[in-house]
Order: sequence, then C-alpha cells, then structure tokens
Amino acid sequence: MPKYCWAPNCSNTAGRLGADNRPVSFYKFPLKDGPRLQAWLRHMGCEHWVPSCHQHLCSEHFTPSCFQWRWGVRYLRPDAVPSIFSGTPPAKRQRIPRSNKKPGVPAPPQEATSLSPGPAITTPGPVHLVMLEPASGDPEARATMFLTPLIISPAPIGPRPGVPYQHPRAGLGSALGALQRRVQRLQQRQERHQAQLRALEELGQQLCRESLLTLVRRNLLHSVSAT
Repeated sequence: MPKYCWAPNCSNTAGRLGADNRPVSFYKFPLKDGPRLQAWLRHMGCEHWVPSCHQHLCSEHFTPSCFQWRWGVRYLRPDAVPSIFSGTPPAKRQRIPRSNKKPGVPAPPQEATSLSPGPAITTPGPVHLVMLEPASGDPEARATMFLTPLIISPAPIGPRPGVPYQHPRAGLGSALGALQRRVQRLQQRQERHQAQLRALEELGQQLCRESLLTLVRRNLLHSVSAT
C-alpha cells in the first residue's frame, strides 16, 4: 500500500526527495502514547482528529534533532514531536478526512471563455470541441465554438445479452442436490452390505445346525451297530 503524508498542505509520497536531498521517510502516529499523540495533533492544528494505524507523517515535519542514525538508517526518536507545518486557516485544518482512503487529486482548473454575457455554464467531465468553418470562405471570418458535454453511458447492470443469468443461489442449490444424491447412494450401499451380512449369518447358523444333525446321526448309527 503506498504511503503518503497526512499533514495539512503536504503532498509527499513514498519515493520523493526531501529538503536534505534524501528520500522522504514516513512514521506512524503514536497511538499508544496519549500525551505524545496529543502533542503531534496540537502541532498539526488538528486536536480533534483521530488518526488510524495506517496513517503517517513524513520526515519533513520533524527537526534534525528528532532523528537518530544507525547503520545509515534514519530512525525517529521515541520522544520526537513534529513541529514543522505550513500555516493553514482553521477552517481548512478541520477538514482532514478520517478514512484511510487517499483523497482524489483535484483536476486542474479549466479556462472557460464565455461566448455571450450571462452566467458561466460548467459541464462535468471532458468536452468535445467542434469548430464550424465559415460559410463565406473568408479566412478572417470568426468561427464559432460549441462546447458539448461528453455523455458516457454507464455500464448496464444485470446480465449481458446472450449470456444466461444465473442466480448466486443456483450454484449452491446444485451443489446441495449433488451432496444429497451422494448421501442416498451411500445409504443404499450400506443397506446392501447389511443385507449381505445378515444372509451370511443365517447361512452360518444353518451350516452349524446341519453339522450338528449329521454328528447326532453318526452317533446313533454307531450305537446301533455296537449293540
């Protein structure tokens, strides 16, 4: 996320050179140090502004004594307070945005020449310049200029032509239906396995009974032949 300075009338951004011909550095507001934060805001002239952890001040608002250098890197001292700010009217100082969004760069003023006396008509956005050639063929004849606003049709909201519209819940419904069908298949497979197990148990019990009957018959035949 690009860094930029939130001080009034300061437009420094990351990569810009400062007054000492060094890249401008940025420092967060001391949100955890209440007295020091109030000192920062008081020097800025924004006592009632509440900064966030994503907002910074650039090094151009601190005196050289506020920094300490270690291995060629500039660090801000723990007790440093910014004191270099350009004078701004109080009405403008209170108009600092509280959001984290960078305010849009204002468009350069456009010079408009009124063709006839009366109030100036401002047209938003770019304009088309139409030059009308003089009908008399005289090169010194004055041409007339018309400024017409460029009307850009907004993008249509909704499905595009030729593309079928699909409700966001339609995908969820199809996925839920697929899961339900899979659960049903698993339940049917489990029922078949249980039926096979019951059949095997019954077959085992039947074999046990038949083997017992065979053993009893052999014992009876053996006892009869012995007598």
